[in-house]
This record gives sequence, C-alpha cells and structure tokens, in this order.
Amino acid sequence: MKRGLLLALLALALAAGLGALMVRDPGYLALAYDGWVFESSLWFGVLLLGLLGLVVALGRRLLGGALGLSQGVFGWRSRRAAARAPAQLLDRLEAVLGGETRVPPSLPKDVGLAPALLTLDALLAALAGDALRDEAARAAPRAAALLRARAAAVQGDGDGALAALAATPALFRSALLQAWITELVFAAQRPLALLPTFGHLGQAGESLVAKAFEASAQPTEALSQAYDGLPKDLRRRVAVQVAYAEAVQRAGASALAEKHLRTALKDSQDDRLRAAFGRLQSADPAAALKVAQGWLGGRRDDPVVLLAVGRLALHAENVPVCEAMVEACEALLDGSGAKAERVDTRGLRELRAALLNAQGKAAEAYALLASASGQGRERGA
Repeated sequence: MKRGLLLALLALALAAGLGALMVRDPGYLALAYDGWVFESSLWFGVLLLGLLGLVVALGRRLLGGALGLSQGVFGWRSRRAAARAPAQLLDRLEAVLGGETRVPPSLPKDVGLAPALLTLDALLAALAGDALRDEAARAAPRAAALLRARAAAVQGDGDGALAALAATPALFRSALLQAWITELVFAAQRPLALLPTFGHLGQAGESLVAKAFEASAQPTEALSQAYDGLPKDLRRRVAVQVAYAEAVQRAGASALAEKHLRTALKDSQDDRLRAAFGRLQSADPAAALKVAQGWLGGRRDDPVVLLAVGRLALHAENVPVCEAMVEACEALLDGSGAKAERVDTRGLRELRAALLNAQGKAAEAYALLASASGQGRERGA
C-alpha cells in the first residue's frame, strides 16, 4: 500500500515536471517527403512515435498468437538462450572454482529457461559470493544450507556454520563433508551446542559427538549435562565414552573421569577404553596401576595394555614396572606381524623419554625426542 502510493506520487511529480517543460519549450519537428510536409511540436512527435511502437508490439503479439509464430519466429532468442544455458553454467562454475576475477554473467531470467537451471545459476552466484535468493533456497535447501555454512566459515564463525548445516541435518551424514565438519567443530566456540542434533544421526552422529567433546573446553558441570542429555545408546558408544572422559579430565575432574572409565570397563574391555585409562592423572595412581596390572593376565603381549600399565606405573613413580612395560613394547615393535603394527610408536617414544627423565637421563630423553622430530620433518619434506 505505502509502496504503491509512493510510486503514484513519484509518477505525478514526473508528469508535472514534464508538462511544465512541454509548455515552456514545446520544440519543433518537421518531416518532409515527396512534397508532403508534416509539422508539429517535438513532444507531440515523441508521443506519436511511442504510440507507433505500442501498435507494432501489439500487432506482433496478435500476429504471433493467431499464426502460431510466437515460438517459431519470435521465440528464437529464448531457444538460443536455453540451448546455451548448460554451457554457460559450466563456464561460470569453472571460473568460480578457479578463482577467476572475470566470471561469465548470470543466466537471463526472462527467456523461459527451466526453473532448475535458474536455481543452479542462483546457487552458483551464491558460491561466488552473491546473496542467495529465496527461491533458490526453497528449491534446493541442502545446497542453500551448505552455501550459508560456507559463508559463515569464511568469516571464521564456526558456530554459525554448524547452525546453518543443522537446518538440514542430512548434511552431517555426507562422507564428503566429514573432514570439513570436523574442522568446524574444532573452530566453534560452543561445540556442545549441537549435541542434540548429532545425537539423532546414528553412526555418523557418534563420531561428531566424540569430536565435540574433544574440542570442548567447558567446565565439568556443562560437560556432564551435555553427556547426560545424549540418547542412552549413544552414551554407551566407546568413542563417546573416551572423548567425554578425556574432556572431563582436561576440565580438572580426574576423579570423575576415572570413575566413568572404571564403569565403562565393566561393560567392555575395548582397547580404546584401556588406552584412555592409561592416560589418567589419577588421584590414587597406585590403585589405578593395580587395576591395569590385572589386565596383564594372559595379555602380556598386548601393546595397548603394556603402554597403559607403563604410563600408570610412571605416574605412580614405579620406575621398574614402567621400564619392564617399555622394554616389552619395544620387543614387540622389533618383531613383525599384527602385534608390531598395533604398537603406538609415538606413545611408546614419549613414554621412553619420560622414563629417561625419571631416571635422571634428561639428555638422552631430549636426544630421543629431537631425533624423532627430525625424522618427522624429513618424511614431511
């Protein structure tokens, strides 16, 4: 209503100005042909030309409708634009993905192109940085959500990017996006905010929930509330249990982390749980070591158990036990087969360096870590 009134007032103002100009300076127009002379004011001549153009346009439309020529003769531009649209879209895609500064123009919208082509064109424009049109967002909601997430990620807003993806949770299941989504989780300020969404994604949600706990730096109370709010089945997944325990330990609640892992180990003897238990900073390291040593029965050639016992022994200042576990792991590593492949070489090296420090051999520990760092740089080069 207001817009229409504003346009009407603007039209009246323009008409009044044009009328005043016509009265003040009518101009002169003369056309001569074969003895005939037509004379009038300039403005009247312009009006006649406009009426002539209107008559020609109406005649063209009536003639095309009557003879069926609108698509045959007069529709050649539409057909030509429709035929060139796929190639033009491909050229624009190549230019956008290549980071070129000169990108081919958008498809014309008034030549009868298929709605799918126009939607793809609008999405491509958004990929190049333009505003995403509402009709494209409605026609392709997943692509629209992905583009909004990309725009937020470019601005460094990990939380906003994840919120945009959450509008269509099916995107979290995409294998192609897993690496990028993981980066967003670690870039977010509140990675636990989307746990309810992750919790209903099945197997794909398990890894995302674990990553959210790994990325979280929130206090223990917030971590516990987030964990308790997960579906029961998800709380029993080993990856989630390990990530939650390690997050709680980072928050300074080692006793709660140890209690959680002890409970989880009663239901499952998964190697990931044992490895996490071995990394505990227990308030009672001797008791934790005793628990881990109970795993050695019949598993003295298990590298995961050996490393866990070695770490806990070092934390309990039981150097002989730690040294025995390290030597057993190194013996497995010197061999071959599946057990040698299961040895965590980096963890073993770090434990050996910590053991050397505990034995007063700081120089040897430094040399061990320095040589490992040098080898890593050579492999990277």
